[in-house]
Amino acid sequence: MKKQIKTHSLGKLRIYVKTGENIKSKTLLRKMFPTSLYRNIINIAKEDGIMNASAFNAHISFSGDSKIKQFSYESDNSGLTVCVELIDTREKLQHFFIKHSVLLKDKVVIYKEVEYWDVE
Repeated sequence: MKKQIKTHSLGKLRIYVKTGENIKSKTLLRKMFPTSLYRNIINIAKEDGIMNASAFNAHISFSGDSKIKQFSYESDNSGLTVCVELIDTREKLQHFFIKHSVLLKDKVVIYKEVEYWDVE
């Protein structure tokens, strides 16, 4: 029996943030130990039922008119870019983007249509 590939159209949303960006909080505990923005995006994606969420660290990066930052074991890497990638249907990703527009304001956000493969 020959297996067939079944394809589905999905979307990929890439959100680019800096590693040092944190969520502003009012509690003393979170002021001392802030939650990073990219971790928060992944947490709320899980809460919102997004199919897949991943974060990728850059080794060298810049955004807009900022300086080029490069990973180093010996120095501060807080300016490097982290790419948070969400995968789901276009409608769910649009809803996520609109719902969290305040959080994603002034971030580089890219949408791309992708194909999801499954075996019949």
